Amino acid sequence: MSRYELWLFLHVAAAMVWIGGATAGQVFAALAKRSGDPARTAAFGRDIGFVGRYVFLPASLVVFVTGALLTEEGGWPWSEPFVLFGVAAWAVVSALAFGYVLRELKVAGATIAAEGPTPALVARVNRLVLIARVLIVVLFVIVFAMVVKPGT
Repeated sequence: MSRYELWLFLHVAAAMVWIGGATAGQVFAALAKRSGDPARTAAFGRDIGFVGRYVFLPASLVVFVTGALLTEEGGWPWSEPFVLFGVAAWAVVSALAFGYVLRELKVAGATIAAEGPTPALVARVNRLVLIARVLIVVLFVIVFAMVVKPGT
């Protein structure tokens, strides 16, 4: 196995963990919302905050580092459109997901657990879940760009 193949395997595996986990998180968010149970919604917020920090964040960093290694090892110039798009989109998704959405979901879950649900808090959680859905779509677009490599 070449180093390129190793980096590619790690890159794809980490992307699978991140995107697959985030997609499963959306299913659990929908189930929590449908249940109408504030305790379940609170638990979802706490749990997704934990998973985001200790599973999704490391996976996203592995995606970035192995992507950089693939670019260098594979002789892809950093100016390639798919590389530029991938890096820029990864940065936007990561900043929003880890710097805002997951942190706010964790806070919202703790607030629901402590004070109970309010219409404003439920609306806030719904808005965060919607933002997360958009970010997942962007992640799938990144995967498409990495596979198809438009502009090459």
